[in-house]
Amino acid sequence: MKNSRRNFSAVESRNSTPMKKAKNGGSAANLVRLYLKRRPILFSMVKDGLCNYTSLASKVARAIGAGAKQDAVKAALIRAGHEHAKSGEDFEARVEKILKGSSIEVRSKVAVVRSKSGIGVPVIAISNSRSGVMSVVDSSYAPAIRKKGHHVIDGLVLITVYSPKEIEDTPGSIASMIDALWAEGINILEFISCHTDTLLVLSSSDGARAYDVLSGMMEKREK
Repeated sequence: MKNSRRNFSAVESRNSTPMKKAKNGGSAANLVRLYLKRRPILFSMVKDGLCNYTSLASKVARAIGAGAKQDAVKAALIRAGHEHAKSGEDFEARVEKILKGSSIEVRSKVAVVRSKSGIGVPVIAISNSRSGVMSVVDSSYAPAIRKKGHHVIDGLVLITVYSPKEIEDTPGSIASMIDALWAEGINILEFISCHTDTLLVLSSSDGARAYDVLSGMMEKREK
């Protein structure tokens, strides 16, 4: 989740735009499902029946536009919730099992370096993309790296979640962790996934809260 602030802003901007009627006569039910899929936390509330369907239907009907009827939208919301509740029980149990089988490690005093190539110091983690190279390093290297003209963000925390191999073919495991942090207002500065390991770089001020959230999902505290 590189540069997550910008990415989340883009998502919010798209979600705030009224949805257009689907081509080929797309129904209100399909548009409601799409609306919910773009908002996982809201979808979870609908599935668990933790919402006022009449009030939510009014909001969703306005967002969908194209003459969507509130009654039809309300029926689609209820139906989508019931369908997901029936089909999602086994899926959610798999995600919960993976989280309970995971462990967490916290490393403080790390820095993120953004460059166009290698930086010539040992790295903890690295990610390459079209925009350049993102390296996570020990903060002790930050002064020397800055002198080379690289962009450095210091005073960060690296949280690594080690999960069972089943995480590779279980959709939603990583999303559950990210959603839990987002719900607490915790921003992820950098995100890297390597095999069964999930690496999250956060500001030091968010480190303790993020640890509490994630270890709480795993129902245990790592020493």
